[in-house]
Amino acid sequence: MHRNLPIYMQIREALRNGIAQNVYKQGELLPSENELAAQFNTTRATVVHAMQGLLNDGLIERVRGRGTFVKNSSVVTVMDTQTLGFFEKDLIGVDKHLEYHVVEFTPVTTSELLQTKLMLSKKERIHRLLRLRLINQQPIALEIRYMPSIFALQIDKQELEANALQNIFEHVLRIDIQTITNQVRVALPDQEAAQQLKIKRTRPILVRQHTYLTSDNKPVLWGETLYREEYEIHYTSHRQTEAEHK
Repeated sequence: MHRNLPIYMQIREALRNGIAQNVYKQGELLPSENELAAQFNTTRATVVHAMQGLLNDGLIERVRGRGTFVKNSSVVTVMDTQTLGFFEKDLIGVDKHLEYHVVEFTPVTTSELLQTKLMLSKKERIHRLLRLRLINQQPIALEIRYMPSIFALQIDKQELEANALQNIFEHVLRIDIQTITNQVRVALPDQEAAQQLKIKRTRPILVRQHTYLTSDNKPVLWGETLYREEYEIHYTSHRQTEAEHK
């Protein structure tokens, strides 16, 4: 450590190095401001100043009433509109352990909205799936999906706790998904979503609304996935050449 640096910078660099070297692991509680003040023989105000830089860099996060934690790293999706990718593919070869937790998978009352989205009659039943995705045992996304009960009744809980829905539709139900339409927006979570994702209702989330369509444009699934702020979407725009236009 550079002793010539101001104390607040010494504290900042010590914590930054500790995070980089995995001394302080993702999701781990950091020493309190008073503990750091005693360790560096300085004031609490100096520690607060040091921590602000780490907050600005997205390395730590404060949780009221609990303390300051090392922030979990981002989960990145690379978007390619020419292929039918899904969240789980982006974790292949990455040091992140994905798990699913089924909160609910039951029939629901058919509404006009659901009938329209799934192109169903009033007589046809619908199931709702509420499922958490966990990365390294921490919630990253909440799935709220609706599908015709004729499909839902062929899917068991064991499959839902092991596989992506796209894989289930294609390999278990033998339904080829030809198109996935998406709409993305930023919103604040309701009470249920905040509780499941372990965040405050004042923290914004990314909401992806989507529909699975077969080759004849028949919707077989509609719903939303709610993502914590650690989730990122990366994409590249490409201008076609004259040769590609032809």
